[in-house]
Amino acid sequence: MHLDWNTNGWFGSQLGGTAWILVAAAIALGHNTWTGLILLVLFLIPNTVGYLLWRKKKFSCHASIQVLFGLIGLFGLITIYILERNHLWLEIQKGGSISAIAGYFLIAAIVLILMITFYLRFGRKPGASST
Repeated sequence: MHLDWNTNGWFGSQLGGTAWILVAAAIALGHNTWTGLILLVLFLIPNTVGYLLWRKKKFSCHASIQVLFGLIGLFGLITIYILERNHLWLEIQKGGSISAIAGYFLIAAIVLILMITFYLRFGRKPGASST
């Protein structure tokens, strides 16, 4: 099976994976301007790289989505770290909360599962054995 470029799939994944960082930035701005601005940059970097990967299409869709997922995961982990260091991690959570440790684990697990799933589905060479 071959992974093809798809506008809705690409930008849906990109924005879906980073929207929470933008929301966290907006909430953090009300508590600490610098933290909010840092989070805004953390939202913009993977989205800018994602847009450039989409626009240039220098690499295969599979390789590009792996880079995008990696960036989303990395910047998600950095976001939690920044929020936790500035004592805003629990502050931005309304209606329920999880610990920062659980947040780190969830982001890492989700990104790894997505990357493995995409590799197994699209990353192997045609005719490669599935055993």
